Amino acid sequence: MRKLYFSRNNFAKGARVVRDEHNQSHYLLVGRWGRRQDALSLYAIRGELLAEIRQSTLGLLPKFDLYYNRQNVGSISKTLGFWHEMIYVRKLRWIIMGSLNSESYRIYHGTELVMTMRPVVTTNGEAFELAITDESTEPLCICIAAVLDHWQKPTNRVRTPLPKEGFSVNFGESSYTLHHKLPQN
Repeated sequence: MRKLYFSRNNFAKGARVVRDEHNQSHYLLVGRWGRRQDALSLYAIRGELLAEIRQSTLGLLPKFDLYYNRQNVGSISKTLGFWHEMIYVRKLRWIIMGSLNSESYRIYHGTELVMTMRPVVTTNGEAFELAITDESTEPLCICIAAVLDHWQKPTNRVRTPLPKEGFSVNFGESSYTLHHKLPQN
């Protein structure tokens, strides 16, 4: 079982590199979300397109289609859940079970474990650790993990306190520093 790591939802900063536990790059995940037909594409580090996940519907419960070797192999859509999620990946017959609180997920095909996903802190910052049982399913597992990361609630993320002097805000390529005005005596 190989473990892979990719940084948390940061497509505003560009592509995500998927690395193994030895910090060797294996995949490149590029794309964007938000509009119908937007897609994330997963490339081998050599440049070969392996898998894609395309957003096919918008709304409260968006739907995404999975492509492997340019063939539609399944679809996934968000479900309404409170504390625990159970999501079915059509055609692949995979079941995703997880928790919004822990941001951890397990994917099963019947009773066979396909992948586990959990948040970790690496030397490169916050990331997700993917433990995938079969190397041939890695491209699909990475695409599904990117969707699960996209669906994470912002309130689950750890927040760092603001410095007293000011704080930096990064909007895409521009950076701004905001300073608080102190009341005059």
